Amino acid sequence: MSSKKRGGRVIKRKLIPPFLMLSVGAVSSIVMHFNYYETNKMLIILLGVMIAFYIAGSLFMMMLNIFDKQNQPAEPEIENVVTDETLADMQERQVETEG
Repeated sequence: MSSKKRGGRVIKRKLIPPFLMLSVGAVSSIVMHFNYYETNKMLIILLGVMIAFYIAGSLFMMMLNIFDKQNQPAEPEIENVVTDETLADMQERQVETEG
């Protein structure tokens, strides 16, 4: 997967917690307004709801990141193989710098 696609996902995933918090906050404030809650009581409940759903959105985002990391194919490890030719070149350079 290219880095552009991963970067786009990260940016989109960063928006999950605030979007979830604001949408649930809007719905709950409208419902409380129609049910004639007092302003102080409504604001306290709204603050609690928004904090709870921000935490829930953050946990959801973390779970998506973990699942994405598990689903990525393992990248093969690059081994440093020193052949006889490269070893000879390295020794020649060392002799040139010393002498």
